[in-house]
Amino acid sequence: MTPAPDRHFPNWFRMELAPVDDIRSDALRAGLAAWRNARGEREMPARRDLDPTAMPGFLLRHLLLIDVEHAPRLRLRWRLIGTHVTEMMGRDSTGRYWDELYPPEIADILATGPAAAMRTRGPVRTLGVAPAGDRSYLRSENLDMPLSSDGETVDMIMVVSDFGRR
Repeated sequence: MTPAPDRHFPNWFRMELAPVDDIRSDALRAGLAAWRNARGEREMPARRDLDPTAMPGFLLRHLLLIDVEHAPRLRLRWRLIGTHVTEMMGRDSTGRYWDELYPPEIADILATGPAAAMRTRGPVRTLGVAPAGDRSYLRSENLDMPLSSDGETVDMIMVVSDFGRR
């Protein structure tokens, strides 16, 4: 079942890829360092390799985890959404599948970073313009980083998002 159009996502909502080398946010830099530290010499870390107690406290507010289900079809589910994101977006969608929350055209835009992280098997930075509640819009800087419990299949995406009001 396709969800009804969401008034939170007007037609100017967008997300575009940006160079990882140009990270502006301290939260994204801390997230990338945590991902690289957990990865070690492997291509991708597993979720079990990430230790939240070893991460800077401010990072956890910006952290999101996306479950990636591959069978019987690809589905994404918000496993964890940090308080910075829920406060800025005005809602908490933890535990919800994307195809139950968003119309296909919005899910496709939101999947820009996760899809690229799954494809490249490495960190991907995006810049976005997102509507949020009654605010006109928010600018976001996001870093999507793949996680793999078996070292082969991306089964989770670690995301760090930093929003600013505009």
